[in-house]
Amino acid sequence: MIATRALMIRTLIVAMILVALGAGVNLAREPDAQSKVESQQLFVQPFAGDPSKEISVQSYTFQPGAVLPWHIHPDAEEIAYVIQGIFTFERAGEAAKMLKSGDADYVAPNVVHRGMNLGTEPVKLFVVRIKPKDKPLMQEVPAPAQP
Repeated sequence: MIATRALMIRTLIVAMILVALGAGVNLAREPDAQSKVESQQLFVQPFAGDPSKEISVQSYTFQPGAVLPWHIHPDAEEIAYVIQGIFTFERAGEAAKMLKSGDADYVAPNVVHRGMNLGTEPVKLFVVRIKPKDKPLMQEVPAPAQP
């Protein structure tokens, strides 16, 4: 069953990457300090085998200097793939990680994290989340204490 789920997720990621590469329109995400981040909701579908969950697929463009606030995805799993640029990714309690074009990362449910574009060129991401239907996509949290 675990192998079947892993295969299904990998197949979904490949299919969504192909869709994302063909998607050229981006919509503004929020009008505040995060306005340097644009997103496009590609689709939301029920998650096969679990009617309490859904799959949310989005593409993001981070303009230079864009920084997301610290946040979690309540009870949701996240897989991010860098299409273009160098993305700086931070998890609470860990050193920052640089992800370049072609890299992917997995965020387990409820992990405190944030992302940013510290470079001079836009960063494009393709993101797949498997989340409970009754929970928000993102929830801001206080910045973690520095060690």
